[in-house]
Amino acid sequence: MLATGCGEATDDAAPSTSAKHVDPSTPPTNVQWTTYAGMSIPQADQGPQASQQTVSPTGYQHNGPGAGLAAISATIRMSVAPDQEWAQIAGALAAPGPGRDSWSLERTQISITSAVPDGQAPQVLGYLVDDYTPERAVISIITSQPDGSLTATTTTMAWSPPGDWRRVLPDPAEANPVNPVQVLDAVPAQMIPLPHP
Repeated sequence: MLATGCGEATDDAAPSTSAKHVDPSTPPTNVQWTTYAGMSIPQADQGPQASQQTVSPTGYQHNGPGAGLAAISATIRMSVAPDQEWAQIAGALAAPGPGRDSWSLERTQISITSAVPDGQAPQVLGYLVDDYTPERAVISIITSQPDGSLTATTTTMAWSPPGDWRRVLPDPAEANPVNPVQVLDAVPAQMIPLPHP
């Protein structure tokens, strides 16, 4: 009882404190990598805390590094989730709204039954914090593709109840939606790197 109570108090206090005192461009610390459906996903001191949940881990700090890690995890997992797991992942990692509803409807029309084959998985190099407030973060995920090309995938994250970063999917009703994936000529100098072992 005592240990559980102390753990909960620490978890509740950490996000609000870290939101006030960490520069959004501060890199995550103690970066490690986990694999999901053939894709490597970073995790670090800033999240996820609930890393034992291999399908849809949650618990990211309320700061720039937490938002960056959450954006990468949600974007990758929603992109490669197999048929039996995508609904759980979307429910846990995407913010509710018309964007998530539209994405879910489109996802029912395709089938993914296997992991990304060896040698065909893009590799995340790092990310940029394009915009940050405690309520909303815009993250560009920098990725090296199997053919050697570089891309930036822009993902918007919202700090959502009960207290975690969730991916905001584009509302299909919005006029002139921006393509979230851009081809790059070089790695951006401002990129926050995520070192691989």
